[in-house]
Amino acid sequence: MSTLRQAAALIFGILLFSITTSVHAEDRPIDGISDNSFLIEEAYNQEQGVIQHIFNAIYTNDSRQRGWAFSFTQEWPFFSEDHQISFTIPSSHLRDEGQQQNGIGDVLLNYRYQALKEGDDIPAFAPRFSLILPTGNRDKGTGNGVVGYQWSVPLSKKISSRFALHFN
Repeated sequence: MSTLRQAAALIFGILLFSITTSVHAEDRPIDGISDNSFLIEEAYNQEQGVIQHIFNAIYTNDSRQRGWAFSFTQEWPFFSEDHQISFTIPSSHLRDEGQQQNGIGDVLLNYRYQALKEGDDIPAFAPRFSLILPTGNRDKGTGNGVVGYQWSVPLSKKISSRFALHFN
């Protein structure tokens, strides 16, 4: 019975892949994932009507620290694709040399402007400014206790039908 389920799942997967491939046959593979980089921030703002949810989880297990750190980001277009607003909520659940670090960290409110849209010879460029709100607890190690700011200047360029470069 288990083998039959595995075969059915494989056939379903192949059919789903072939339908998806035929629908998007005119697109380059890179076009489908250009705004889905999870390793580094890319320079593409959200299209009108699209809200992106980003969830990160990191498990640490070394001699000083053990546990999980999470973050949730939600990005929205703001009037047009040229402007984007978002927020990031970090949360940590760590044991640091016998002391617990549990709770919400300092929240980021972000604004990003699509200064350059990618062209044949032009990379995408979308600088971001973040206001860091002291919502974490300094005594628990989940925040800094002060208002702060952060700048990011990501550049992105598709260099072939399957590869893109991102720089921050």
